Amino acid sequence: MNPADIPIRDIKPLLPIPDISIYLFLAIVAALLLTVVAGAVYGWRIWQRYRRSDPRVAWLRRLESIDFENPKKAAYIMTRYGRLLAQEKRQKEIMAQLLPRLERYKYKKDVPPLDSETKRFMKLFIEMTKDAL
Repeated sequence: MNPADIPIRDIKPLLPIPDISIYLFLAIVAALLLTVVAGAVYGWRIWQRYRRSDPRVAWLRRLESIDFENPKKAAYIMTRYGRLLAQEKRQKEIMAQLLPRLERYKYKKDVPPLDSETKRFMKLFIEMTKDAL
C-alpha cells in the first residue's frame, strides 16, 4: 500500500493541559512555612513557661510567707529553703550563723517564741536572697 492511498483521518489539535504545578509548589511552601511558624510559637511558649518557673523564686516566696508566730514551723522552713537558696559567700555565712540559732526551735514539743536576733537574721537572709535573684 502506498502511503498516499491511506486515508487521512482528522487530526485534532492538542488538548490544553492545565498546569497547576506552580500552585501546588506554593501550597506546599505555605504549609511548610505555617508549620514552622506554629512550631516556633509553640516552642517559644513552652520555653517561656519553663524559664519563668525557676524553683528559686518559688522557694523565696515560701520564705517570704513565713509565719513568725509559729517558731517551730518557721525554723523548719527557714532551714530547708535557706540551705537551698544560699549560694553566695555572704548568704552561706548568714546561714551558718542562723542554723545553730534555729536548732533550739526544732525537735521539741513546746518551743519558745522567736527571739528578735533570730528574726533579724532570717529577714536579712530573705532580703539578701531577694536582691540576688
